[in-house]
Amino acid sequence: MPEFRHMQTPNAADAMNAPSESTESTESTDLRLELSGLAVTRGERTILADVSATLKGGEVVAIIGRNGCGKTTLLKAAAGLLPYSGKAELIQNGRVLPRSHVAYLPQLAEVRSRLTVFEMVMLGLVRNLGWRVSDEVLEKVDRTLHLMHIERHANDPVASLSGGQKQLVFMAQAFVSDPKALLLDEPTSALDLRHQLIVMEAARGYARRTGTVVAAVVHDLFLAARFADRLLMIDEGRVRAWGTPEDVLTPDVLDEVYRVDAAVEKNSLGWLSVIPKRAKWLASELGHADEDDHGHDHDHHGHGHVHPLPNEHFFDAAPEHLPHEHSHDHAHAHEHGHAHEHTHTTR
Repeated sequence: MPEFRHMQTPNAADAMNAPSESTESTESTDLRLELSGLAVTRGERTILADVSATLKGGEVVAIIGRNGCGKTTLLKAAAGLLPYSGKAELIQNGRVLPRSHVAYLPQLAEVRSRLTVFEMVMLGLVRNLGWRVSDEVLEKVDRTLHLMHIERHANDPVASLSGGQKQLVFMAQAFVSDPKALLLDEPTSALDLRHQLIVMEAARGYARRTGTVVAAVVHDLFLAARFADRLLMIDEGRVRAWGTPEDVLTPDVLDEVYRVDAAVEKNSLGWLSVIPKRAKWLASELGHADEDDHGHDHDHHGHGHVHPLPNEHFFDAAPEHLPHEHSHDHAHAHEHGHAHEHTHTTR
């Protein structure tokens, strides 16, 4: 059975024109992804709570926040891939569109398929494929490959490509289906610098060209600030900040959400840059205990400058001040060849 990415894709529209990336969308429509009071629970755990935002067509929204804050869960809920309460509606000219108009592209995973690049991209039109593939479908796939600059790999097996090239293939698979909303889960994860730029430029170009709603989970704050029109910052399952990069990426917010001391400034090209200075540790993360029964302070590391602190208090410390068992576990994992699995465990 052919292997392809888990995506929700719409029926194919008319053959796609491929204007230059600088061309703005010519379709005059009011398209938006409306999130209102969105909440996700698992058992008694609340993963997302009261998430509200309006994502406009033609814009790129970067969803940012610490690991495990609920970013992937938010994308999946918006795509209708898991149960939620509240509203997540794709609306065009006052009409709610079916979920088939939403394409969700998961994180890049290992690909073992023997399908060629052309065949993999064509699967984005699977709802329209029959026993005989029409010339229109073949031409549309070919135009999409050229649009993504991967036409020279058309006959190569997808499994033989680099990570960056594979990501472009799967984005092409999403583009060819003409979605009204494109949701990308960490599209630049594990890619080299060049392919990070190519992927983000492709996402922004597609939004501008087609008027599609594009949202992407992005960890690199520089990429998020450069390519996104708006940032949606999630913290502990709730919206912490929502607005332009300049409004969201402030030293105070980065301190509170990411626990880092950082400078935010514009570089010589006028792009917003986040310059992290140092990490901040919670007292609980450093293993500091409260006073014992005799009221004495504990200093597990012999540094003599620790006082009992509430768990929510920040404590400036170097990484070597972490409890020794943390370092032991890290070394033990590498000794046995265990890689750190890149997961989204939400809280």
